[in-house]
Amino acid sequence: MNVHVHEPAISRTSPLAKPASDAMFADPLDHDQPSDEIVVTTLRAISRVALVASETATHFQRESVAHDPMTWMLSPRRMFEGLSPIEACLDRDNCMRGVLVHGLSLGLDFDAADVDFLLKDDDEPNLQSRTPPSGMRPDNSARRSTGRARLWTATIAYTGGNIMLQAFHASIARDPEDVAERLRLRFGAHIAARADIRLGFHPASPLTMALVPDAVADAIRKVERDLRKPANLGFAVDIEQRIEA
Repeated sequence: MNVHVHEPAISRTSPLAKPASDAMFADPLDHDQPSDEIVVTTLRAISRVALVASETATHFQRESVAHDPMTWMLSPRRMFEGLSPIEACLDRDNCMRGVLVHGLSLGLDFDAADVDFLLKDDDEPNLQSRTPPSGMRPDNSARRSTGRARLWTATIAYTGGNIMLQAFHASIARDPEDVAERLRLRFGAHIAARADIRLGFHPASPLTMALVPDAVADAIRKVERDLRKPANLGFAVDIEQRIEA
């Protein structure tokens, strides 16, 4: 779905905002100046900006969007409450908004509430669990069984020893403990302990977007909609990228 959005002028609320007479951002190819703004951040936050910038360029190339990715990153956006993406996406929630909009090719800008609506789960609370290495047990919120078979997904990002692994799993289960056991059997307890187990399919997750092809994502959505079909009860998908030294 492509949405063409007009971009009205937006008042900037960022502490990095410049007067109208100045350039919006300093030329990155110029030498540093003593008067340059100093921004204190973390490597994780910088990686979020890089992720959104990459998704922006990929979206524009994929859909032949006649808009410069750098201009999009440096311009104020309603979806970030008037901040530019390069400023706003240092924050995790804004990063997720940017990844969703570009990953699904939704357009150039939206009201923040519209994007947040797309990020919400349909009819269940977010039962996310990051299992501690010691016991491989999801936290209390995710340990509760839904009482019926549902679609669960999990992602793993693991680096250790001589292995770098990224993995995606989807299967039908009544309890996240069942999913945890399947991951232990496939990857071993140590790697499976890093699993992020969630109820439902979350296509905007960065690892999911990186690993799951569109056709597989469509199949997962179809199974999630038709859980009552007996043929779907044994559904399971495992996708992994592994590099061993």
